[in-house]
Amino acid sequence: MKTTDPNNIHPQDMRNLFIFFLAAVIVYFLYTHMIIKPQQQALRESQKEYLQVEAQKPEAPTKMLPRGEALAESPRIGIDNGVISGSIALRGARLDDISFHHYFKTLEKKENVELLSPKNSEFPRYIEYGWVPADKKTKVPDSDTLWRVQGNDKLAKDNPVTLTWDNGQGLRFERLYTIDDAYLITIDQKIVNNSGASVTLHPYGLVTQTGHPPFYEGMWISHEGPIGFIGDKLMEVKYQKLWKEPVHEFTGAKGWAGITDKYWLTALMPAQDVDTKYRVSRSGDMPGKRKKGEPLPKDWGKYQVDFTGGPVTIEAGASGGSVSHMFTGAKEVIKLNEYGRKTGVPNFNMAVDFGWFWFMTKPFFYILHFFDTYIGNMGVAIILLTIVIRSAVFPLTNVSYRSFAKMKKVSPQVLELRKSYGEDKKKLQEELVKLYEREGVNPLAGCFPILVQIPIFFSLYKVLVITIEMRHAPFFGWIHDLSAADPTNIFNLFGLIDWDPPVFMHIGIWPLLMMSLMYVQKQLNPPPQDPIQRDMTLYMPLVLTYIMAKFAAGLVVYWTFSALIGVIQQIIIMKSLNVPIHLFGESEEEKQLEQAVKEGPAVHPLMEMAEKDAEAALASVTDGGDKPIITPPKGRRKKKK
Repeated sequence: MKTTDPNNIHPQDMRNLFIFFLAAVIVYFLYTHMIIKPQQQALRESQKEYLQVEAQKPEAPTKMLPRGEALAESPRIGIDNGVISGSIALRGARLDDISFHHYFKTLEKKENVELLSPKNSEFPRYIEYGWVPADKKTKVPDSDTLWRVQGNDKLAKDNPVTLTWDNGQGLRFERLYTIDDAYLITIDQKIVNNSGASVTLHPYGLVTQTGHPPFYEGMWISHEGPIGFIGDKLMEVKYQKLWKEPVHEFTGAKGWAGITDKYWLTALMPAQDVDTKYRVSRSGDMPGKRKKGEPLPKDWGKYQVDFTGGPVTIEAGASGGSVSHMFTGAKEVIKLNEYGRKTGVPNFNMAVDFGWFWFMTKPFFYILHFFDTYIGNMGVAIILLTIVIRSAVFPLTNVSYRSFAKMKKVSPQVLELRKSYGEDKKKLQEELVKLYEREGVNPLAGCFPILVQIPIFFSLYKVLVITIEMRHAPFFGWIHDLSAADPTNIFNLFGLIDWDPPVFMHIGIWPLLMMSLMYVQKQLNPPPQDPIQRDMTLYMPLVLTYIMAKFAAGLVVYWTFSALIGVIQQIIIMKSLNVPIHLFGESEEEKQLEQAVKEGPAVHPLMEMAEKDAEAALASVTDGGDKPIITPPKGRRKKKK
């Protein structure tokens, strides 16, 4: 009789259970390794072969054609919305011809900027859209396909264009192009399936460029090359990096990608909220060594940015498709913001490289844009921004200038101390420290405004250099481009002498005005107590003028008016403290003090006061009691004479 106790299992049942478990494990592994894995491998190979837009392979060398002849190689439909103009090649349905109505290559405004050009031209860059079939037997349009125009034959605002092509297998491909009043082109790709069977395809888009464009600058201050925002990350790949790592892949449900220049952008914006694969690639031979200043060879690599969208399955007798956008235009910040909202792509305005100090560069730009909108002159907008910035830092500069005025006021007493303790450096320094402390001179007051000016200066410089709103923006007189250096030059008497000096000898009128105001500021500041500091303050305006002469004229205008406001502020403070002012000369006492500093000894009372303040600040940091949690540094040992 068999037991019914559930805790006691019959040996025969135990054996059967073990055999069943072992058989299940064997079947599982056999099924996994012999059926599932081969299917997964086949699927991966299929995806690798079909569901990825391959980087274009180097084409056989072709004869370089003038741009007009290259455009004539294919029948075309025109594009013109009053802002951009160009054409779409019917062979391959490539967008390879775009130029601007209102942006020119030079100030003479003779040649319009050309952003896109066909593949056999000197600087090829073009956009191509299409489909990748899941079944390689399905014929899809390629770069040699000749499309037919249905209806309108010119793309303009409120005047769309439709292209069609039949693959001969029951699939009809249609493309509807629409354009707004600026730089956004929408492409609605549709497939009508009359093949009798369902088909699955993946939409793709690519922008391809051979070599570097003619307006490539390669400056450290802004990114040029492949760019995008995919998922939640900014993607920037430098051209040089692609020579080391030719392929970079990214995935995301939201995003955009393209190729950026300093002022221009060619970008693809696929359907959002769909898993999309993006890729940046480079093909071609590594260029040889070039001499300094030699232009890049025209075939210096082929760069491609592409995307492959999610699967689109179309049942027999039905239709389906995908809608994408492409941007071909100037990086106007307001337009980028508008298109980001309109298309739903994330952070489209990050095509403008506002940099690490974006929290300063962006406000500066929007303030300048606001002033320029109402005034109509970017130079005046810069002056108004200067007033805004100086007002914001007024509390700091006010403390600094008051400290300078007090130091200037006690100059006669400093001279007397030097006469009394001229040979005793230690005693002289001690007495100077006591004097400055008694008169309320802040040793760090002059440092903070300078430190604050550094990020302000860099941020404004970046705004003036990278934003297209500053490009070819005129001021008054001889300044026709605030993003370029002052074109005048003192070494040819501002054009009176028929001679073009070398670049290193370029110093214009605005830099000279800036230097003059810096020397006025020097006259208002107290004399340094060290010969080295004295020489630095003497020659610093010359050095800065030479450097700034090569910078954007808008930046020099800012610096000049900032110095002018500083001079006015200092004069007002000095008068309120009854400090004598000598703008264009020195008093007898100042001359004597300068001679005394020159003869020595060199002392640094402000440095010693700053050290005392720092030690006092460290010693005052406590951890809930009187005992400091940081031990102040020991004083420096005095060297024996």
